[in-house]
Amino acid sequence: MGTLMGHILPGTFFAIFAIWWGFCVAVKHFHSRHSRNKTRKPNSYRSSTTFSCLCCPSSSLREIPLESYIKLICIIIGILGESVTGLKHPYDDTLKRKIWTFEQVNAQHIAMFFSFGLASFIEILVNAKYNLPKGIEFLANIFAFGVEGFLFHFHLHGRNEIDIHVHTLLVYNIGFCILAGIWEFNRPNQILATYCRIIATLLQGAWFYAAGFILYFPSDDPYWIWSASHGNILIITVMFIWLGILSIVFLLLQSLFVWKLLKRRYGSLSEYSMINNNDDDDEIVHEEGRENSNNHQLKPYKTNNGNTSIHVNNDDDGGGDSDSQIEFEQQKFTSKI
Repeated sequence: MGTLMGHILPGTFFAIFAIWWGFCVAVKHFHSRHSRNKTRKPNSYRSSTTFSCLCCPSSSLREIPLESYIKLICIIIGILGESVTGLKHPYDDTLKRKIWTFEQVNAQHIAMFFSFGLASFIEILVNAKYNLPKGIEFLANIFAFGVEGFLFHFHLHGRNEIDIHVHTLLVYNIGFCILAGIWEFNRPNQILATYCRIIATLLQGAWFYAAGFILYFPSDDPYWIWSASHGNILIITVMFIWLGILSIVFLLLQSLFVWKLLKRRYGSLSEYSMINNNDDDDEIVHEEGRENSNNHQLKPYKTNNGNTSIHVNNDDDGGGDSDSQIEFEQQKFTSKI
């Protein structure tokens, strides 16, 4: 049962934070699509590895990287637990005395915990405005997933075929997390990259649960023991695929639920703004040559001396007049219009 808990605990860790990320990204995306900055353009979405707690009553509390602190505290507890349980003092028949040893599996888990703890600590430093290289928090998390995948890759020696297959699928899943993290690091304004990272992390949490019950089901009934047959290998692979599909469906339903909730709360979406009004200071400057879909935005009606003008601006025009700007001048609206 202790080994089963060894899969449930990290699975719960990854699943809870993936669900939290999905909620925060949906709120952040809603804000970026419906709020307006000082130039009356929609705020651009920008990804992040950690999110502030939206339920905090004041803006000062929301600026604290509470998520990173929680991750760091959980990881420290995990390292202490692995250190205590991994330290053994057995009797050696050859030396005729007790010797101190440390379990190799616990040492691997500590290394994995430490890499994620380092990533959380770097997130805290970035939030504290230390002069660190831009995007270092993304690289730190990519490194943490890389350490995890590397350790699990060499975690399979001497195990049965079912155990090897289960953990091989986990390594593939971790590789998906790494690729999604690299994509997100290079395209921080692409929300699909963030969603891919969340889906991969949620799948990892779900697969930790599945692996625990496949390998260490809490029953001595032979019915629950998976034999290393071709059919069982196929079934386990199908289970992995379906968990991935369910992770995508869950994230989609979660996003739809959050958007519906926010639309019901804020009646006038054109006037919607987050509680923290400092977002205008974080306006993102588009890089030269970067592709930007939906780059034409309608400006509000402007009436001057009885004339009404409608401006259709391109986000890449820098705010000045260009060929992409179309201005229609017409007389006052008549009753026919």
